[in-house]
Amino acid sequence: MEDRLLSELAEFTAELESKEAAAVYVVPDQVISAVRKARSLERLLHEIFMQVSGSGGIELQSVLRREFGIKSELTDRLKQWAPYSKDHFEDELHEAIDRADIRAGNQGIFFAGTPSKQEAAEALALLQGIAHAAVQIQFRPDPADPQLFVEILDKILQFYALPNTYPEGSAIQYRNLISEERLRAVSDGHEAVLIALKQHARQWYQHAGWTFLESREGYFSYEDVRNFLYVLSEEQLNKLRNDYICHIHEEFQQLKRKPDLHRAKGLLHMLETVLSWTPPIMIN
Repeated sequence: MEDRLLSELAEFTAELESKEAAAVYVVPDQVISAVRKARSLERLLHEIFMQVSGSGGIELQSVLRREFGIKSELTDRLKQWAPYSKDHFEDELHEAIDRADIRAGNQGIFFAGTPSKQEAAEALALLQGIAHAAVQIQFRPDPADPQLFVEILDKILQFYALPNTYPEGSAIQYRNLISEERLRAVSDGHEAVLIALKQHARQWYQHAGWTFLESREGYFSYEDVRNFLYVLSEEQLNKLRNDYICHIHEEFQQLKRKPDLHRAKGLLHMLETVLSWTPPIMIN
């Protein structure tokens, strides 16, 4: 009896899985209407910005649920939406983004200081551009155009660089944004996307006049340097390596006065790692 029950239940489950995989979902009219009628869309822009500037990739399902009250049963099956229904929803979403504004009372969402009208307008244009590109990536079949990912990264960098925007363009924000670990997560396994993002981030750093990746103080740990080797030129890497070697030499002198095996092993591993650093060959 147990074997028969197991077999029947397994067959029943497989049938349900097959039906679920083949199902096609239509976006209800009330959902389309909610997007069409949406106003006060600062939070939508903010939520998309925060999502795509993090390490979670271009995944807007949770944003759509929160902003438009769409049920998870629908957003979790986005890839199974009927093509005409998906296109209709995407068009309405792009139009909503175009309607978005940053009203004076809500500027604190995006600005730590008081922006000029020109800065507010520039920030809005960047945020709308980021949101449009994110929606295109979300609703287009994989793999998405790498240039859409580059557009998002470039516009985030520009947003950070504005005088009063929040998050502000600090070395920490930039470092978090261009970490290879983050870019790899964002690319979601698509090598062409990762290569395009790394090329753009490297070009940005090399032309922006920053130096925060060229000294030991710019890192939480020497082990974190591997995430930024792709950014550095050979000259910049040599500068960073020498900074670490000087630090290791100073630590070694102290260690000889008060020997400690655990510290010695740690210092040896650090030196071996530092000496192994080489700038990767970037494909142009």
